[in-house]
Amino acid sequence: MIQKRLSHLALALILGCSLNGLAQPDKPVAEAEPLPIDITADSLEYLSDQSTMIAVGNVVVKDLDATLTADYMQVNTKTYDVLARGNVLYQKGDRTWNGDEFSYNIKTRAGDFGAFETDLYDPFFITAEDSKRISEKEFKFQGIRLTTCKGDPPLIYVKAKEGEIANDRVTMRGATLKVGFLPIMYFPKYSKSLLGHERYFEILPGYSSRQGAFLLTGYHYPVADSVKGITHVDLRSKRGVGVGQDFEWENKSEEYHPWNGAIRGYYLQDNEPFTGPDSEFRTEDNVSEERYRVKLNHFQMFSDRDYVLGELNYLSDPFVLNDFFNDEYRQNVQPENRLTLTHRGDQFTAALLFNTRLNDFYENVNRLPELTLNVNRQPILDSDLYYESQNSGSFLERVYPEGSENDDYDAFRIDSGHTLYYPTRQFGFLNLTPRAGYRGTYYSRTFETVTFTNDLVVTDSNNVASVTNEVVSSINDLGADFRNVYQVGWEGSFKAFKTWDDVIVLGDGDGLRHVAEPYLNHTYQPRPNLEPYQLPQFDSVDTVDREHTILLGFRNKLQTRRNQEPVDLVNANLFTYYRVEKETFEEDFTDFFFDVELRLVPWLPIDFDGSYDTYESQFTQFSTQARLLMAEDSYLGLEYRFRNDEQSLVSAELDLYPYGPWSFAAAVRYNDEIGEVEEYSMLLKRNQGCLGYGLGFKQLPGFDGAEDDTQVWLQLWLTAFPGSSLELGN
Repeated sequence: MIQKRLSHLALALILGCSLNGLAQPDKPVAEAEPLPIDITADSLEYLSDQSTMIAVGNVVVKDLDATLTADYMQVNTKTYDVLARGNVLYQKGDRTWNGDEFSYNIKTRAGDFGAFETDLYDPFFITAEDSKRISEKEFKFQGIRLTTCKGDPPLIYVKAKEGEIANDRVTMRGATLKVGFLPIMYFPKYSKSLLGHERYFEILPGYSSRQGAFLLTGYHYPVADSVKGITHVDLRSKRGVGVGQDFEWENKSEEYHPWNGAIRGYYLQDNEPFTGPDSEFRTEDNVSEERYRVKLNHFQMFSDRDYVLGELNYLSDPFVLNDFFNDEYRQNVQPENRLTLTHRGDQFTAALLFNTRLNDFYENVNRLPELTLNVNRQPILDSDLYYESQNSGSFLERVYPEGSENDDYDAFRIDSGHTLYYPTRQFGFLNLTPRAGYRGTYYSRTFETVTFTNDLVVTDSNNVASVTNEVVSSINDLGADFRNVYQVGWEGSFKAFKTWDDVIVLGDGDGLRHVAEPYLNHTYQPRPNLEPYQLPQFDSVDTVDREHTILLGFRNKLQTRRNQEPVDLVNANLFTYYRVEKETFEEDFTDFFFDVELRLVPWLPIDFDGSYDTYESQFTQFSTQARLLMAEDSYLGLEYRFRNDEQSLVSAELDLYPYGPWSFAAAVRYNDEIGEVEEYSMLLKRNQGCLGYGLGFKQLPGFDGAEDDTQVWLQLWLTAFPGSSLELGN
């Protein structure tokens, strides 16, 4: 029993714990208050005359979340000196510390830890030939080595004769960056936080036929606790030197009210500004040698219900993003400038939006500002009636690019829509929901278009005169007016089921169920007192017109169970609109629309949607995506997008072993309208544990006489920090 209590005493000393009986030497050890710790060893002995406890052989000391092991351990209960030898290992969570011997004083928190290795600061791995602990958060080292790689020597590492760790930061003097045994760079002083990857370089060398040989670089560094900077210096042999400065901020301490954002600036004195895929549209009026961009974005949660989202973009010309930030350009051809403040209540959402154009070579609808209030569908008191509403008030400006033949115009608009619903269930299976709605819209300006014919006398080169007619349209401003829109309608649907419990579907599906749901939606909306041609056109609010249609739809699902979980094998929605009242140029039915998801087997998801013109017997639009999922996260993706007389694109994407030692990715896009491959690319990657590198290739064809762009580049990264701020352009 005494030996067991002595083991508790030893761990209390080692981990800096207190023991109630320690300050009372007359109190028997056996009466000490037990602690939630445990110690085991092949042999435990307490030398009372030396006030020393000795543990020998497979010594294991445990508390709630930490474990200390060694071959031999002794603790002096008076001086609080601890000595551990042989295969010393400390583990806490995922972090470990290894060494052969350490001596340590619990009171002073100082000691001699000897040679050791640790991954306490994952993913960094630290080794040292000798070490001393000066205080609880300070160590000094001889022969220190820092790396994210394992091995001896690691593939890439920083090594110095001496260094220290204080407050989770390592500092080395006379440090050398090495790859294997080969020295790459010398640092008189090297300092790095062990809590993140805050200071590092990125480089991306390569060649582009439009930009020449290039070297893109980025240096990341901390500015403040929540702010980091990225400085870019990019060299392009054909285009010149580009410089950029980014600042990114993120609040990591407020878990429920986060904020983050960035400001990015870039400038290039372009030697060939008229080179690019859209060269035929470039003139001295819309592009010059001075190319630049400024981008600002910020997001902030003030509470669980309130947030602000802002974005600002200012560009030198409409082609600079496509030339130098192509990935960003593909996501948004025309970047916006907007600020949105949103509040979400229990039954409503309110927002204040500002949107404006900063560059006059873009078309835009400025909203300065727009206030919206949307009320969710909800019951009225304790009745069976439901109510919902959409409301907005805006000052709007339609602005066209500089040099456009269209004139800018503006208007103040207040729009308010209200709908009542009365959901019912008939005959025990049929859902019927009648509704009635009203929408009122105030416009500070309305228009009248007047068309008249002028007689013109034209004299040809032989002085022969002739008379011709010229049709001229004039728009007259009629001042403010109020539009009234009334609507009634009803929705109906029901579901039917059929189940086959004993059916095995496609080898792994347990049972089969068919769910059929026919539905319709009847809408009657008489012609409003103001029609679209009389109104300034800003968005869909201004296009509201007469409507008398019936939506006829049919949802189908085929379901099974896989691993006791329900799975939709087929999920199809088919619908069309029947025009009860139609214009003279319209048919009775609109196109036939479809949206289908297929999950017949888990490794081949297929989606397709589109519309079919039954009168012309042709697809008006169609798109499909399929992905063949293979082992080790590999996949082959196929996609087809078609729009009648506009677009016919086929693309394929292959990604093989993305997390393996070797990986390969390829993509191709074919334009069937012009019979050309628009783009294809390949990327071969090698992952050597802690270091990754890749060789990339991309071909971008030129159009209308522009030269093709062939790109080749080399990537290099630490696998512990795979992110990149470098971006290839066209």
